[in-house]
Amino acid sequence: MKTRILALAALLFLAATAGVSRADDALSGALEKVASDQIAAFNREDANATLSDAYTKSPAYDTAKEALGPLFSEGDAKGELLSFKYIGHDDEFAVARAKVKVTGTDPGFQNNVVDGLMIFHTEGGAWKVWDTYVLGSELVK
Repeated sequence: MKTRILALAALLFLAATAGVSRADDALSGALEKVASDQIAAFNREDANATLSDAYTKSPAYDTAKEALGPLFSEGDAKGELLSFKYIGHDDEFAVARAKVKVTGTDPGFQNNVVDGLMIFHTEGGAWKVWDTYVLGSELVK
């Protein structure tokens, strides 16, 4: 009888943790899509679409909005999501670590890879980029 109870407990534990893993996988995929969509919009030089993936009440929103125009006019910068690793979430925010390569054609632009923590928050039922904390950057060719 004890063996059956332990087996049942183990089975329930595995089922519960598998559900959490699938939920985390779904959230990770949703967040990565937000990051990819924002980079794709940036690459098209579509300011409205780029901002549509940003949380409008973020402390960085207005600064980002003001910076997009000059970025688009100063050279043909393109972003590429090199890696995306979901870290976790609480009841309000989700966090992932991402590496983004940015290259440009402007002679003064230095190609680089930025390693950062992306912080996400929901707005209107959709995940949006709240802010990014830069961990480091590296110049590349």
